[in-house]
Amino acid sequence: MGDEVRSIPQEMRRAGELSYAGEAIGIVYPIYGHMMPHMVREFVERAKFDTPYFYLVLTYGCRHANAVEIAQQQMRKVGIDPAYISTLLMVDNWLPNFDMNEQRVIEPQKHIGENLARIGEDVAACRRWIEPVSDADREAHAQFMSRGIAFEPADLGDFLRIDPQVCTGCGIRVEDGAAVRDALGGQGCNACLACIHACPNGAISLPMGEANPQARFRNSHVTLAQIIRANETDE
Repeated sequence: MGDEVRSIPQEMRRAGELSYAGEAIGIVYPIYGHMMPHMVREFVERAKFDTPYFYLVLTYGCRHANAVEIAQQQMRKVGIDPAYISTLLMVDNWLPNFDMNEQRVIEPQKHIGENLARIGEDVAACRRWIEPVSDADREAHAQFMSRGIAFEPADLGDFLRIDPQVCTGCGIRVEDGAAVRDALGGQGCNACLACIHACPNGAISLPMGEANPQARFRNSHVTLAQIIRANETDE
């Protein structure tokens, strides 16, 4: 089993068929409102996978609800029945609800490294397992949906605000309230908040409000240069 890693934003920029083959193929993505991000949905709808072992790892920061069930249903729509689906508890970077300074304090309690190692062992052994979903999980998602929060690019107008007096023109800009950058590959804003957390001058904010506008977060194991490279293309 190889260790090749590919970036979905990069792959979506490629012309022609997106075809992948291997002993094991997996997708790792962060859940948005317990759901698969718009860009990831478009990717799996466009791509072709040839593998006896397809797996999904869904990262979340506070509550995963029935994200596993939603992912399973989404993959079945494109003719794939995943062999393995697991969630992975991470830092919650949803700024309207969570103070990033507080998230840093509780990060060790989430045992991210241990859980990631467990998932890695499962995948290496081609374990067939789908994380269980409870009625309480489904109810949590229903409650979320009743709040009317949407993560579709078409619904994200006025989602972001940029301060022109602070912005230094690093390449990310905001048009009609949504993040725009060539590296997005035409996908538009997905409400990932990466631009806000990565902005070196703190020029981007959320009109809906933030738990702590002075606090930002980036995984200490990932550099800003790596994030930029993962979203760029050689084409």
